[in-house]
Amino acid sequence: MSQVRGSQPAPRLLVVSHPAVVTVNQEIYRELARRGWRLTLVVPRRWRHDYAPRPIAPQALAGLQESLLSLPVALPGRQQRHFYLASCAAVCKRVQPDVAFVEEEPFALSAAQWGHALHRLGIPFGVQAYENIDRQLPLPVRRLRARVLRDAAFVAARSETAAGLVRGWGARGEVRIAPPAIPRWENPSTPAQSRNRAERPFHVGYAGRLVESKGLDDLLAAVRMLAAPVALTLIGDGALRERLEGQPVPGGAVEVRTGLRHEEMPSAYAPLDVLVLPSRTTPRWKEQFGRALIEALACGVPVIGSDSGEIPWLIGLTGGGLVFAEGDARELARQLERLRGEPALAAELAATGKEAAQRLFSVGASTDALESLLLDAVQRGARDRPDEVSAPAAAEGSAERVT
Repeated sequence: MSQVRGSQPAPRLLVVSHPAVVTVNQEIYRELARRGWRLTLVVPRRWRHDYAPRPIAPQALAGLQESLLSLPVALPGRQQRHFYLASCAAVCKRVQPDVAFVEEEPFALSAAQWGHALHRLGIPFGVQAYENIDRQLPLPVRRLRARVLRDAAFVAARSETAAGLVRGWGARGEVRIAPPAIPRWENPSTPAQSRNRAERPFHVGYAGRLVESKGLDDLLAAVRMLAAPVALTLIGDGALRERLEGQPVPGGAVEVRTGLRHEEMPSAYAPLDVLVLPSRTTPRWKEQFGRALIEALACGVPVIGSDSGEIPWLIGLTGGGLVFAEGDARELARQLERLRGEPALAAELAATGKEAAQRLFSVGASTDALESLLLDAVQRGARDRPDEVSAPAAAEGSAERVT
C-alpha cells in the first residue's frame, strides 16, 4: 500500500491497455487510483472476441468512470497488430503523465505507436511481456521490438522466462516480475474437497479456450482411464466444443459450460476436486502463464498441469499442485488417481495453493509489483530532467511505500 506525501500533487499515470476493455482487468488500475495515482486509462472503443457474437464495448469499474478514455482502433481483436486511430502525442500532451504503462507486448504495433510518442515527449514508460518463445519474427517486427525495449524505462514481465527473453532482446530499463492479478471474489463457494466424496463422482475440471494446443484430448483420454464414477467439466468455448461436449466418460459425459461472467467463476470451480491444465507446446506457442490455475487455487481447488511453458514454474511457486509430462495421458491419469486416492494430499495442496495465490496474485500483491516499477520510473525520470520544475514535484509527490 502507498500514500501520497503531504500536499504535493499525486503522480499522473497514463495506462494504455486492450485487456482493460474487459472490466475485471481494470482491478489493478482501480487499486492504483485508490492509492492516489491520477489515472487515465486508454482502451479501444471496440474490441472483437472470437467467441463473442458482437464487438465488446468498454465499461468502467465503479470509481473509474472519470478515468476511462476509449479511442478508436484499427484491427480490433488483433492483439499484436491493432493500433490507435488517434494522435498518441496529443493524448499525452493533454494528460501530461509522469509515467505511462503500455500493457502490450514490446513487439505489438500499439506498443511501438505509444512508445514512440512517449519517448519523444520525454515521458518514461513501460510495457508488459508474456512472450516466452524466442520466435523468428519478421525483421520489421524485430526492429520495432528493439526500439520499444531500448526506449522503455521498465518491463513488467509476467514470468521469469519472459524476463530473460526481453533482456536478451535488448531491454535497457528495469525488468522485474509483475504478475497479473486474480479477480476479487468476496465469497467463494465451498470447494468440493470439504464435502463427502463417497456421495459423488470424482470431479475433474478445465477452464480456458477449447482448442488443440490446450491438450484437451489428453485430458479426455486420461479421465477415461479412471474408474467410474467420474465427471469432467470444461469451462470455456472454442473450436473443439462440438467434438468434446457429451463425450462419454466413466459414469457420465463431458459437460461444457460457456458464457460465464467472472463473478460466476467461483461457483464453477467449487464442484471440482481438481483443475487440470494439460497444455501442449506448439512451434509458435507454449503456455505463457496459466491464469486458470491461480483462479482455481484461490478457490481452494488443487491443480495438475503439464510441463508446457510456465505451468511448472507457477505450480512450483504456489505449491498447489502436481505436474506431468505434456502429451502423456497415462501419467496424467496416474496423477488424477493419486489425488483421488489421497484426500489428505489433495487438501494439503489446496490449502498451500490458496494461501500462495492470495499472497502472490491478489489485486493488492499484483498492484504492489507494478506500482514499484512505476514509482522507480517516476523517480528516475525526475533525476534525468533536472531543469524541469515540474519533475521534482512529481517525484516528491509520487508515493511512499508503507507496510
